[in-house]
Amino acid sequence: MTLGEKILNSRKKNGLSQEELGEKINVTRQTISNWELGETSPNVEQLKLLSKELNVSIDELLDNDIQNVLVEKVSNTEKLAGLILKIIKTAAIMLIIGLVLIVILFILLRVNRSMKDTGREIDESIFCNLYGEEHGYNIVYQELTGNIVGEGGDSYFYDILDLDKYDDAHQIFNIINDYVKKNGGTCQMIYDRDLNDIVDIQIKNLTNTSMKLIIKEKSPNKIVYGQDFYIEKYVNNNWESVKEIGENYGFNDMAYYTNKNGILEMNQDWTHIYGKLPIGIYRIVKNVSFESPNLPVNGEEKFYIWQEFEIYK
Repeated sequence: MTLGEKILNSRKKNGLSQEELGEKINVTRQTISNWELGETSPNVEQLKLLSKELNVSIDELLDNDIQNVLVEKVSNTEKLAGLILKIIKTAAIMLIIGLVLIVILFILLRVNRSMKDTGREIDESIFCNLYGEEHGYNIVYQELTGNIVGEGGDSYFYDILDLDKYDDAHQIFNIINDYVKKNGGTCQMIYDRDLNDIVDIQIKNLTNTSMKLIIKEKSPNKIVYGQDFYIEKYVNNNWESVKEIGENYGFNDMAYYTNKNGILEMNQDWTHIYGKLPIGIYRIVKNVSFESPNLPVNGEEKFYIWQEFEIYK
């Protein structure tokens, strides 16, 4: 069993989603996904945190791979040390520029922290399947306080759980989730229109002009997938749209669904849109929608899924 498979199995045994585990060890949900798929590996400090949160020893996680992991980390440390020595030996003007950049970065971090402290608005929904029926509830709330700005959805949960007496979004989500689980149902959370938590996405046959996208739904959600997509490149810690050289495909009205096993395979060719992608880190983003009148969204409202990939040559 690989390290990624051990992380996946241990996370599920502990009843944690990728996003919940990521929050506990200070990494993104995508990082957890990359570990579980074997695309990247955690460093030594991250392994310690994983061991603590998943209640397994580092030896159990790594098995016979521990020596290779440690050797790799030591090698990376030696490379970093060599790079630092080269930087130290550069001209004094480079040191001054570095200090200026640090000051600017510090100011930007302070500004960013200040913006977060004001409490941005979070748009989050809970979708549940209970007694063979779908029910959903959506809340827009302040990030830090949980105070509700707006809410909606079908009236099932609102009436049966008397939700109007609560003013904290997290409390409402917990009440709905607990009620559904006690009655044999299941619930899923959707945060900020990102559906990656309720689907698994894999990329195969990747070239610099095309790929095969394999989408697997974790449970029946009546998700509608279109043929349209766009590509972004990771530049300076941000995702930036790749410049188009031609017109994008206009297949928004074409609907695709997963098969009886919950799997959909889609060939995505961007030759006429972007041409050949140069070396770099990218992500493909696909707009999707729900097809259910009982959910707190309609067929016109767009959600999205995405998956990172890298062009090496």
